[in-house]
Amino acid sequence: MTTSDRPIRFGIMCNGPVLSAWMAKCVEELLRLPDVTPAVLIVPEDQAAGVQRLRKLRRDRFLFQIYQELLRPSAMRPVDMTTQLGKVPTLRCRVKTKGKFSEYFEDSDIRRIRENDLDFILRFAFGIVRGEILRAARYGLWSFHHDDEMKYRGMPPGFWEIYLGDRVNGAILQRLTDRLDGGIVLRKGYFPTILQSWRRNLDQLHFGSAGWPASVCKDIREGHAGYIDQPPTKSTAPVFTAPTNLQMIRFWGKESRHAIRRGSRALLRHEEWCIGVVDRPIASFLQPQPHLPVRWLQTPGDGRFIADPFGAEVDGTAHIVYEDFLYRTTKGVIATVEASAAGPPAKPKVALDLPVHASYPYLFANNGDILCVPETHHAREVNLYRAVEFPTEWDKIATILKGPAALDNTIFRHEGRWWLMNTDLDAGQYVNLYVYHARDLEGPWEPHALNPVKSDVRSSRPGGTPFVHDGDLYRPAQDCTRTYGGGITVNRILRLTPTEFAEEPAAVIQPLADSPFPDGIHTISAVGDMTLIDAKRHRFIPSAIPYNLGYDRSGGGS
Repeated sequence: MTTSDRPIRFGIMCNGPVLSAWMAKCVEELLRLPDVTPAVLIVPEDQAAGVQRLRKLRRDRFLFQIYQELLRPSAMRPVDMTTQLGKVPTLRCRVKTKGKFSEYFEDSDIRRIRENDLDFILRFAFGIVRGEILRAARYGLWSFHHDDEMKYRGMPPGFWEIYLGDRVNGAILQRLTDRLDGGIVLRKGYFPTILQSWRRNLDQLHFGSAGWPASVCKDIREGHAGYIDQPPTKSTAPVFTAPTNLQMIRFWGKESRHAIRRGSRALLRHEEWCIGVVDRPIASFLQPQPHLPVRWLQTPGDGRFIADPFGAEVDGTAHIVYEDFLYRTTKGVIATVEASAAGPPAKPKVALDLPVHASYPYLFANNGDILCVPETHHAREVNLYRAVEFPTEWDKIATILKGPAALDNTIFRHEGRWWLMNTDLDAGQYVNLYVYHARDLEGPWEPHALNPVKSDVRSSRPGGTPFVHDGDLYRPAQDCTRTYGGGITVNRILRLTPTEFAEEPAAVIQPLADSPFPDGIHTISAVGDMTLIDAKRHRFIPSAIPYNLGYDRSGGGS
């Protein structure tokens, strides 16, 4: 499916050029694309019916309505888009209500809309629209639903996940059909539910999905948007409505308990990560693991932990490089230790001590060299180092990416190209996966056409070394649904080209409940027939209190 070389023209259903902040971001992302043009604003002629429904809701469930008025999420802040949209023609349209909620456009208005030769219409206003308006643009009418439609239909968005304690909050961009709650899903993502704050949860859902229409436009331009015409979804999820006054009182209690629990954990429960060696190849993790024979390194104590292990074998000796993090300084250095087959490891040494916090020292080989890409997101650089004397002497040979606060950078070669995958601290550190590619290792590196290529807290953030097994390429990723580093999802990559990306979960690695570190796992990496892992336990560490209360928990095991 492609639009050839002509511009992509879209309409916006809205109440005028003043949009909510998340809608404004959505439009801005579209306007950044070449040859994507807003052609018409479709504005309701009469909004009185909406006001009447609002007044009735206030009488029936006033606590919810009061809370909505006081909440004021940043995503709902009004933004004047007159500069961007002031010259776009406006069509004022009248709708007829049929049944209880369905709204139908008049034939004359549909003819005027069709005269604009639209590729799609983005819905930010009107109610449940049906009829010919859904077919007035080439690729239909697109609408957001800020919940997982297979679990939560109705409203309000992002509310019932908190009320019911659901750790994951879905969202979709869909092409509407005449079936209620039966649209064609164009984009879908999963975010960690912010249980202690509905306001923050709403901001995350709305801002985090605002770039999806632009991503679909990229697919249309590249001819990869056949899903626009796929069958609609069939959901039997319960239909939720605005909460009653009693439910609101319960909700405030749940929200408060989550906030108190979060604060107490920051004061009393702190992460201590440790590294383990498993004498099995990494591909064995694709099978269920009832019991893993792990040899654990000794924890350093004294407010430190060790995490993010990667390794290489030189002259018959396997060496581990890893993050050595000190809570007191909130800074990690890259250390190294031998992964001895028997007995305790030798005393660790510093491999890289950079001016900024360093973690996730991803190792790989190329043309006989051992290379390392440590995470340095505070510097907003992704730097490439070559071992001069492995594992303790390194030369910086290139900066391959500048600007993003890139996390857990993972590099590998696939089908004649180098690929770099990471997440971005500024754009959802656990949720959005970014991909870059290059013909040569030192660049130039180009962003993937669909960045971010996926949005899923369960399986986006890299978590170790990709590997090939039985001809398939696999990518370990972190599952941060319940907690940072709460588990690992091993994804099977189905398509990976500069314009395509698709993967599916192939295996899940749960925390090692019967180990000394039962509370999380977030890295697996291969060293020959050995696999390195890290895992965490919660303890009270006095020097970790300031870190937990104020420092970003993004890099390495931190």
